[in-house]
Amino acid sequence: MRAFPICLLGAVLTSFVCGSAWADKLPKDAVKLTADEVKAIYSGKTGIWKVSSIYYAPDGTIKGIFGKPKITATFKGTWSVSGNEMCAKSKAKGDPKIYTDCNKFWRSGKKLYDLWSVHYDGSKPDLKGGYATDTLKRLKKGDLVSKKFAAAGGE
Repeated sequence: MRAFPICLLGAVLTSFVCGSAWADKLPKDAVKLTADEVKAIYSGKTGIWKVSSIYYAPDGTIKGIFGKPKITATFKGTWSVSGNEMCAKSKAKGDPKIYTDCNKFWRSGKKLYDLWSVHYDGSKPDLKGGYATDTLKRLKKGDLVSKKFAAAGGE
């Protein structure tokens, strides 16, 4: 849900990209980030997204809250990196389904490009104009989720 036409509870993980700015096409000179560079983007940081917040722990786990200003769901799961792609798998409390979303990263000059490469719902990524450029602005150092997660009954 890169452009996030709708924000569904079933898409709790993908809400981490909800509201991301769209960029132009991926520049021809763009270079794939290394796995270590991608890990550094997320590790120990909280993604502050339009309808959710997610903490990406250095141990590869995630905790998240969905719904703003009122929390309507909590979710948890794992995240991992392979090559220039970060994939996260999450399960909302009370929902038996596991959702997977992945993002790939490139750099052109000083600009970072992020493509939502695997969609939780099986829809296809936008390989022409689906590159966000504001991911780094949305990630804040530290765990800004766990207290709210616990207060909302997250397990």
